[in-house]
Amino acid sequence: DELGAEQEERRRRTLLNKEFKAFSEKIAEASEGSIDVDIPFRDIGFQGVPFRTNVLLQPTTECLVHLTDQPFLVIPISDIEIAHLERVQFGLKNFDLVFIFKDYSRPPVHINTIPMNQLENVKDWLDSVDVTFYEGTQNLNWTQIMKTINQDPADFYAQGGWSFLKLHSENEDSDASSDSVSEYQQSEDEYEESSSDESSYDEEASNDSDPGSETEDSEDTAPDWDELEEKARRADERKHGIKRGNASDEEHSRNKKLRR
Repeated sequence: DELGAEQEERRRRTLLNKEFKAFSEKIAEASEGSIDVDIPFRDIGFQGVPFRTNVLLQPTTECLVHLTDQPFLVIPISDIEIAHLERVQFGLKNFDLVFIFKDYSRPPVHINTIPMNQLENVKDWLDSVDVTFYEGTQNLNWTQIMKTINQDPADFYAQGGWSFLKLHSENEDSDASSDSVSEYQQSEDEYEESSSDESSYDEEASNDSDPGSETEDSEDTAPDWDELEEKARRADERKHGIKRGNASDEEHSRNKKLRR
């Protein structure tokens, strides 16, 4: 069954580890100190793709190794001149690591697709073994770079050597910061525009929704109750006065007829 097979695999692995440890100790004793046995530090290992498959890469005192499956990988730290961390940018899940050797005739070794959450562990390990490293947001064309360096190494160092990697990284950072500043300024402009629109809208709304001023003006210009009564009284007086005048005229004409 599966449980029995898993237990058998663990037992076999433990036995192989003991045999390999005993073998390495015998080699160290037989060499009388001329050979040191190095043990990988599994706790600071990291996943990566040095060839075609994702494997566990483990640092040792002198090397970075992968010895579990073929093809094997052994990179002596003393052979490394610099390391370059590539595709280090916010939002990506993985980054790449490139080792450039002191022997410029050797092609650089690429370890791709390292999880981004192991970035600080890789940096700490490179610091602990005194390997200078740079980082950037893009992959570089190392075939062309090494070809240019090998054409005139003296001129390469005269122009600053590997400092161009630092300048390249700073330029990428400045471009990113300038983009952030422009986006921030644009957002400020949009905010001011929206604020002005809101203020004009509030002003129009206050003018449209404030009938109090018109009511107050109409109340100030409209006559009060006493004035209305006074006007009505005067109209009645004028009306009655006209009727009295007409009545007196009719009486006067009748008197004239009687005298005749």
